[in-house]
Amino acid sequence: MLPPPILEIVGLHKAYKNNAVLRGIDLRVRPNQLICVIGPSGSGKSTMLRCCNRLEEPDAGQILIDGVDITRIGVNLNQVRQGIGMVFQQFNLYPHLTVLANVTLALRKVQGHSREEADRRGRAALQKVDLSDKVDSYPGQLSGGQQQRVGIARAISLEPKVLLFDEPTSALDPELVGSVLKVMGELREAGMTMLVVTHEMAFARAAADLVVFMDGGVIVEEGPPSQIFDAPQQERTRAFLSRYMQGG
Repeated sequence: MLPPPILEIVGLHKAYKNNAVLRGIDLRVRPNQLICVIGPSGSGKSTMLRCCNRLEEPDAGQILIDGVDITRIGVNLNQVRQGIGMVFQQFNLYPHLTVLANVTLALRKVQGHSREEADRRGRAALQKVDLSDKVDSYPGQLSGGQQQRVGIARAISLEPKVLLFDEPTSALDPELVGSVLKVMGELREAGMTMLVVTHEMAFARAAADLVVFMDGGVIVEEGPPSQIFDAPQQERTRAFLSRYMQGG
């Protein structure tokens, strides 16, 4: 018997003027799963992710977190977002705050923790991303990979039910990508539930429980990595992977 999903997307639609970006997305993310979403640029992957914490407003459909419909009228968005961690392409760190202050800001201002408790949780989160020695540094003193790991620490310090990653390595120099993917793999081992939009195919193949291929605002195919990468069922999936593996 499968556990109920932590995150459930039902019939999700989103358009900008006459451009339909999402055309009926259905997806379930269960506890402790790592799901990687792949597909060409413009296929709606990031828009889907941003709808999951209402950074984008869906036109139709439902988003349920732990069974609660967060698209309903009158939902407390601040409360909802505390259960959904988000790691962006850009690091979105405050340059004038130390690493620890960046991580603890939401713990104090949003969740209302004391400075002592926020610092304790912030340091624990930084330890998980291997940055305990950088608590007093400023973002400008860190590499891009280290800044992104601070972003991950900030998200996990809030102890979310699910963690969303929007192309977390796309802004990084190639030699820095590995350190971020290593942290994500360790979070998976620790049982974190994650929905990851990525172009890192080797990571998706090695780490994902389920790989979802999106194109044209729909889910074309989903399945275990072995199916998607070694025996895709759909021609669009095959064409995308063939182009991707050829670097085109």
